[in-house]
Amino acid sequence: MATPSVAPQPSAVPRRRNPLHRRADSLRSWLRVAFVVSIGITVALTVLLGLQLYAHSRAAAEHAQTGLHEVSTVATTDPSSAGVGTWVATLTWTDTSGPHTVQAPVPVATVPGDHVPLWVDAKDVPQPQPIPAVQSAGSAATYALAAFAAGTTLLAGGYALARHSLDRRTWRAWEEEWARVEPDWTHRS
Repeated sequence: MATPSVAPQPSAVPRRRNPLHRRADSLRSWLRVAFVVSIGITVALTVLLGLQLYAHSRAAAEHAQTGLHEVSTVATTDPSSAGVGTWVATLTWTDTSGPHTVQAPVPVATVPGDHVPLWVDAKDVPQPQPIPAVQSAGSAATYALAAFAAGTTLLAGGYALARHSLDRRTWRAWEEEWARVEPDWTHRS
């Protein structure tokens, strides 16, 4: 087989529009592109939200930790219930200012003689433990994922509603066109 001596040239006739391609087909394509871009924007916004929530939580934890210090205490009594899921015991410790005794929350499995870490302020009053970084990250991720799920659900619902509306208009147009063409095809007049 011989090779052509001249490369094929594009047709001089401009491309004609496909008669089967309707305006609704273009709208459907643009709608799909808009949906994908919107999902991408939602991803970016939820990542930024998660980072902002984490930074805010860490700043709040560091502010709460200011003026607190951790002491190692010894439980002197068995824990007793102080409400739903809360157990308290008598804890003692000694520091440069002398011995201290306080009632503070402890794990339920604490027995007398166990060492229990306790956060106290400058006046040796027990305070809640500052939020650990892992908890801050977990909370930020949870809220960001919830926001992503909500945003994606709204976008998917809007996309489905727009597709449904577009499909309904397309079917109505096809029915009208068929009503004009059908008598010629079936030879009914």
